[in-house]
Amino acid sequence: MEATIKGNCPNCGKPLEIPAELEEFSCLYCGARSKTADLRVKKDIVPGEFEKRREALRERLPKMVTRYLDFHKKITKKEFFLAFERYENENRATVDSIDPCVDACPDGEKAAVAALCKDLLDALDESMLADPRWGKVNGKNNVLFEVKVVLAIFFTPLLRKRGLRCAEDFRTELNRQWLERYPKQQWSPGDYEVMAGGFQKHKLCFITTATCAFEGKPDDCAELTAFRAFRDGWLTQHGGEDLVAAYYETAPGIVTCIELCDDPEARYAEIRTRWLEPCYRALQDGRMPDCRDRYVDMVRTLEKRYLQ
Repeated sequence: MEATIKGNCPNCGKPLEIPAELEEFSCLYCGARSKTADLRVKKDIVPGEFEKRREALRERLPKMVTRYLDFHKKITKKEFFLAFERYENENRATVDSIDPCVDACPDGEKAAVAALCKDLLDALDESMLADPRWGKVNGKNNVLFEVKVVLAIFFTPLLRKRGLRCAEDFRTELNRQWLERYPKQQWSPGDYEVMAGGFQKHKLCFITTATCAFEGKPDDCAELTAFRAFRDGWLTQHGGEDLVAAYYETAPGIVTCIELCDDPEARYAEIRTRWLEPCYRALQDGRMPDCRDRYVDMVRTLEKRYLQ
């Protein structure tokens, strides 16, 4: 008799029996192409085990957000790495318990992930509603922003960094369910390696560069060339070294928040109209102090909005 492997499809969670000699297979239910090595072999599922593990995570997962609502203040070049290291050290046990919980679900991975995400968001809804700021327009937006920062820049990146098998499904489902509840409060799951590389090697675009890149302009466009010449020339020669150093400390974090915790299209349009166009006109007219003052206003306004 031909040897077979029994397990569940990594995509839809349906039970399958695959010839052991195959390296890849197509699911009979969803059609997804997967490697046989990725077939999730479930052994001895204990009745009630999933609900037991789910209940434990219902208690622990929300704390991975609610205990870190001040972490938007730590998305700077100096503090980001220490903040993420602390976050991982304090939450690795909880994150590492997610896969075993998912494996214990008799209905498959997608059902388990959907249930865990719903539990988490239900708890976060309750926590946000209890916040005294929730009843005020600006206060409500601040509460939502703080939660989005943790989800986008710490929670979902840690799932991938810890190598969870269900990480991608969890990240996608959590974001989907959030946007169903709060369609105007966009955020995107982040990646630790991308963020870390940006803070370490300046791979993350700074504000003007990010705006131009979003608009499809090349890195050597006239605006960026003019702003860089201004920075390295007039600004440096007129006591602007401290301003440049402060900008390098906070700008990558500002761009990270725009990209992952906001509506980039709307925000870059605001940056373009409110600050960059007047700055560029000032440069063309030779009004260097005006350019400096308006650019400083941009950075300080965005720092206050995202990092304070």
